[in-house]
Amino acid sequence: MTHSDGPLGLRDGFLPERQTTLNLPTIKTTVLLAALLLYALGFVALYPIAQASVSKSVAEGNDPALMDFVGP
Repeated sequence: MTHSDGPLGLRDGFLPERQTTLNLPTIKTTVLLAALLLYALGFVALYPIAQASVSKSVAEGNDPALMDFVGP
C-alpha cells in the first residue's frame, strides 16, 4: 500500500466499519413476514365465520353440493 492509497472500508486503518443502517433485504424480509402473518391471522379469524354460514345454509336445505349445475 502506498501513501496515496487509503484503507479500504476500514476505520482508523484497523477496525472494520460498523454498519449503521439496516440492509434493504432485511426490511423487505420483515415486511414479507408481517404480511404473511397477517394473512394467516385473517384466515384463522374468518374461516369459522364462513364455516358457520355454510353450515347454516346446509341446515336450511341450500346445500351447494345438491345444487344443479347450469351449463352455458
